[in-house]
Amino acid sequence: MNISNTLKALILCIFGTPLFAGGHSNGHPILTPLEPDAMNGSYTKMLMGENEFKENSGFDEKTYQLIALAASAGMKCEYCIVAHTALAKGAGATDEEIKTVAMMAGIVAINSTILYTNQYDMDELKKMFSK
Repeated sequence: MNISNTLKALILCIFGTPLFAGGHSNGHPILTPLEPDAMNGSYTKMLMGENEFKENSGFDEKTYQLIALAASAGMKCEYCIVAHTALAKGAGATDEEIKTVAMMAGIVAINSTILYTNQYDMDELKKMFSK
């Protein structure tokens, strides 16, 4: 399997949950087998509802994937970054939009680090944004 097929398989299996679960009537082909029995199928049920959630989110596919990419960057999840970058590009996102999302995530992270490390007063910050 070459790199592009590997990437495609990763994207389809992890992030295209309901759409690409064909042949796996009991759930997601990769993640369902990782669900502990104690969850009693609840995790799989949530996974299988992802497309419905996305459709009802009010965001077009490109915006949805760019938001997911920003969240992925914030979590520093390599799996999610690979998948959501490809999905965003597939939905029409440009390289400039990908770079912008990366910068936005970085700006939020550095500002958070500065505020948190300096123990900036949370009540003071809330006052600034409640006007």
